Amino acid sequence: MHVQVGPVSSASVIAWVGYARAVLGQVGRSDPATIPMVSADAVTAFERYLTTWAEVAARDATFVWTAEVDPEEVEFLAYTWFTLAGQLQAGSPSGTAARRGLPTRPDASEEFFQSLVRSMLDALADEGRSLREFAEQLRDDWPGLQPP
Repeated sequence: MHVQVGPVSSASVIAWVGYARAVLGQVGRSDPATIPMVSADAVTAFERYLTTWAEVAARDATFVWTAEVDPEEVEFLAYTWFTLAGQLQAGSPSGTAARRGLPTRPDASEEFFQSLVRSMLDALADEGRSLREFAEQLRDDWPGLQPP
């Protein structure tokens, strides 16, 4: 599956990568009633992407990342990320990220966050009917995703 994220500001990528690493550093390492669990496989995969994106962002002021990725892995990571984001959003039954002791997404990361989620969901939707339906459902409900 082909995915392209960007062009966006590398500063936005760096801000989001730092935020994501802080969240991943805390999920699953505390009381699951307070901080949601994320599987070790998901954390490893997320870290691999975060490292790649940080390396690409360090090369230039403008970030563009293009890759061929496994659709099943992206589906798994999208669902995991969507679930975690839903658990941490304001107004969720379990509370906000801040109340759970997790950082909130910095404003400086917004450009990359929007581009990343849209690009990932667009790539899933292009993979066929079942993934298109999955991607559209996530797109409709993704916490913080703004209309294009």
